Amino acid sequence: MSTWTAVEADWYAEKYGEYPTNRLTIEQLDLRAGARVLDVGCGTGSALRHASSKVTDGALIGVDPVPRMVEIARERLIGHPAGDRIELHVAPAHALPVEDATIDVVLAFDSYDHWGEHQHAGLAEVVRVLAPEGRFVVVKDAGVPYAARARRAFVEALGEAGLTVIEERETQAASVAFTTWICAPTGRPSTTGERGS
Repeated sequence: MSTWTAVEADWYAEKYGEYPTNRLTIEQLDLRAGARVLDVGCGTGSALRHASSKVTDGALIGVDPVPRMVEIARERLIGHPAGDRIELHVAPAHALPVEDATIDVVLAFDSYDHWGEHQHAGLAEVVRVLAPEGRFVVVKDAGVPYAARARRAFVEALGEAGLTVIEERETQAASVAFTTWICAPTGRPSTTGERGS
């Protein structure tokens, strides 16, 4: 479970709550009107609000382990056209409140690194909830260089969980630079147990 306090959540929401990567990534994704989308570590719900203009007849679900963050996300839905269509839960990546094989797109905007010791379990949960043709979209801000060693460990962890990278995209805009990994389930998660460090 996250150790973030309400004060830290308020600071994050003020500084990064409407970070451009949310809008820019959603604009790049081909989201069907009837898609089921889950944002893991949804923060203020920005990505889901942007996605609501494309996903008009599906499901938009956000989870975040910080109660105050979910509270802020709910506050930002007040008066929003999709306010009654976005479902929010206090939950960590390794315990997603979603049924098996029901999600078309799982999003993780700069949240994967915050899963900490639960990264392996979180990826197993992503695989569990993804539909057979579903996609896991991971976004990493390039403001902090993603060293080759860290990237290799990330891709290896994906593979062990039963996910493969089918596209890796670099985006540079006026104010941000970030990497997007689009991953698909392989149906062959590792059975070797926890990954060594």
